[in-house]
Amino acid sequence: MMFNLETAISTWKNALKHNRAFLPEDIEELEGHIRDHVHSACEAGLSEEEGYRRALKEIGDLMGLETEYKKVFWSKVLTRTGAVKEIILEVKMLINYLKIAFRNLLRYKGYTSINIIGLAAGIACFIVIGLFVKDELSYDRHNEHADSIVRVLYGEKQIYTPTAVAPEFSRRFPEVVSATRIFPIGMFNSITVRKDEKLFEESGFISADSTLFDVFTLQIVAGQPENALNRPQTIAISRTAALKYFNRIDPIGETLNVSGSTDFEVTAVFEDLPSTSHVHFSFVTSFVSYPRWSEREIWDRSNFFTYLRLQDARSMEPLQNKIDAMVAQLSASDPNLASEQFFFTLQRLTDIRLKFEGRERYVFMFSAIGLLILLVACANYINLATARASRRAREVGIRKVSGAHRGHLMRQFFGESMLMVLIASILAVVLVFISIGPLNAVSGKEIALSLWNLKFWGLIVGLGVIMAGLSGVYPAIMLSSYQPATVLKSASGRGTGSSKFRNVLVVFQFVVTVFLLVGTFVVKGQLSLMQDRDFGFEKDHVVVLSMNDAAMRSNYESIKSVLQSQPYVQAVSAIQSIPGYQFSGYGMETEESDLTEQVPGGGQLVNGITIDDDVVNVLGLHLIAGSNFPDDPSYTPSDGQYRYLVNEQLVRSLNWDPDEAVGKKINLTSGRVGEIFGVYQDYHYQSLHNEINAQALFIDPSQFRNLMIKLRPDQGSGSLTASMASLQKIWKDVAPQKPFSFKFLDDEFDALYKADVQISEVISVFSVLAVLIACLGLIGLASFTAERKTKEIGVRKVMGATVGQIYLLMTKELVLLVGIAFAIATPFAWYFLNKWLENFSFRLELTVWTFLTAGLVVLLIAVITVSYQALRASYLDPVKSLRYE
Repeated sequence: MMFNLETAISTWKNALKHNRAFLPEDIEELEGHIRDHVHSACEAGLSEEEGYRRALKEIGDLMGLETEYKKVFWSKVLTRTGAVKEIILEVKMLINYLKIAFRNLLRYKGYTSINIIGLAAGIACFIVIGLFVKDELSYDRHNEHADSIVRVLYGEKQIYTPTAVAPEFSRRFPEVVSATRIFPIGMFNSITVRKDEKLFEESGFISADSTLFDVFTLQIVAGQPENALNRPQTIAISRTAALKYFNRIDPIGETLNVSGSTDFEVTAVFEDLPSTSHVHFSFVTSFVSYPRWSEREIWDRSNFFTYLRLQDARSMEPLQNKIDAMVAQLSASDPNLASEQFFFTLQRLTDIRLKFEGRERYVFMFSAIGLLILLVACANYINLATARASRRAREVGIRKVSGAHRGHLMRQFFGESMLMVLIASILAVVLVFISIGPLNAVSGKEIALSLWNLKFWGLIVGLGVIMAGLSGVYPAIMLSSYQPATVLKSASGRGTGSSKFRNVLVVFQFVVTVFLLVGTFVVKGQLSLMQDRDFGFEKDHVVVLSMNDAAMRSNYESIKSVLQSQPYVQAVSAIQSIPGYQFSGYGMETEESDLTEQVPGGGQLVNGITIDDDVVNVLGLHLIAGSNFPDDPSYTPSDGQYRYLVNEQLVRSLNWDPDEAVGKKINLTSGRVGEIFGVYQDYHYQSLHNEINAQALFIDPSQFRNLMIKLRPDQGSGSLTASMASLQKIWKDVAPQKPFSFKFLDDEFDALYKADVQISEVISVFSVLAVLIACLGLIGLASFTAERKTKEIGVRKVMGATVGQIYLLMTKELVLLVGIAFAIATPFAWYFLNKWLENFSFRLELTVWTFLTAGLVVLLIAVITVSYQALRASYLDPVKSLRYE
């Protein structure tokens, strides 16, 4: 066929006219360049055809031209009189895309509903988990100098330090800007506070140095912080406490009676501490109110929290080195301090909640869960979009034949994804605000979220863009890549899709589901182990009342006698701290060393708790050697005359046999030399998060803080109510200065695991949501699979296939995918859960049955999810199936 230059140029121009990157004058300009090239080529002796091809090569291909002309398109448009028309045309094109998108969403309502619900649930879960994580990371961040505040630990884990630490460090080290000591008076024992007729038991009660306000950021409502705690018998209280006792927020100069013995003058009122503070208090008495603490800088009592405010965050490491050198110097100069246990460790304030209290592992866990749920939601969308692509293959082919470029199609399909994500994001916001209340109830947090929070909306927009990108790019690329000739020649007009990629996404969803289910089973199993374990003592039917009152302690024997005479009372005892909250630390020496030595840092560190002689009966402690204390109400402890009961761990640590230990003498800090009367079986005197260490129980009525009343267990609920009413009446007679504020020992001990219970519940909720989101995708995918195999199923039924065979055809691939996911998820779950369990002293043993159970549950859920579509396809009339399409 002869080459015709005019025909060739006309065809070339038509291709450019359908591309909106080129204006008419651009095409005319390019045509002029081509004709000039052809003319020059002909003068050089070349043919018109060869000159034309060289001209096109010089100008460049269509894609290259389009890219370059797009760069200057709008600048040229705006200089033309038709600029408004171009803008209107672009807006109309956008409106057209939106109309098409809405039509497609409305046409396939089931597909749209599944995708929007899945995306909304995924986004909502991610945001809610993000709020939970943000709350954890914000602990103690309300303090202005949070990054430069440290807590001093005695050894590596002991949070209680001697009185000498804060003043000695302040004098000795220039890195310390300010230091404060806190004595948690009411942390484990409530304090009686009275103002006229108002009488309450308060637990948020501490005593602190006047420098408390220099170290921590407390917003002062009334009073002057610089002199609020520098005098004896002064107290600073929170806003809530001020309103509770005085009905106003500026009761400066008023007094509060504490423990029925001392009046304290209110010198300051501060705002309530936020829930994200690791330490909570509403009452702060001045440290100088207690001369036996404030006037003695000693190393032999570890009952105080010590906090330091440093010059800056970088001062911590050099200060730690100096502290180590100081400890070495003290140990060399004083043999009583020479011990492996006598050293101090600095801990950042912002690490207390995350690292010391172990919440960091939950932050990582929930962050991972949130991200996985989000990815599962994206995988759902991609799966369904690519499966649905077969329905739109002919549409793509027709649009391409009509002149649409791949870029136009990608914009359209990506726009549909953006619209879907936009609707899902709006629904997600509604779900987030609805779920904040239940989340706070389950997790015990106080997370607040405002509708006018710009950061929140910024997160929604950013998350929406990311979600649209993650879920929309691949389907847009795949759909726009269909070749018109291929899809239009197909009898059904369907594309091939990408089943392998969809299978990968399904496997990913099942991996996440198996992982989360195994995690849920293990967390709940560990919690059950902690709750059902034999704690070594009897915590049921024990009523606990505060006796943090000097008058009550002096009158204890008569109070005990009255209570024991009641028919519903089995036993009565007094104790310093109830089980679960026993943290007092003492140095101990045995008779193999000099018992007259003071042991501030030397000897062995033991847990020491004061009791009376009936604690063994009330708590049901099991003596394995020796005997209980003799019943001697007139006994008063004095040096050389102390009486001890010790646990198995203390005996083991000294390489003694239990029988051998009875009769030996030990000395607990500051001259408490005495004889071991008996050895009792180890019991959990602290949380199961902690190991059982050496413990010694001894009699010292001056340290009694709690009264324990063991009720007879054979009482019914009505009898229990009557018993408590009787106790209240007796209490008013024997302790009129104290309110009848009681607790049950089992409730107090169970409260130690409240955080674990809350975490378990939250994990369970999000695990279930992840499973439901994955199931939504399976429902949609099963529906499309059944539709795609309609004709195949009809042929098989005509050839004699049974319903069972058709059902197997529809589900066997799913079973295989679950098996692959199980094989992938198991080693990861095993590794990470073992790491998590390392945080517990008494831990659940992982067994293969835990993983098999999770795998079977996932398989069962998956099969049930697709069964409806599989059975529906199995029972279809083969005649209708063969006529399909």
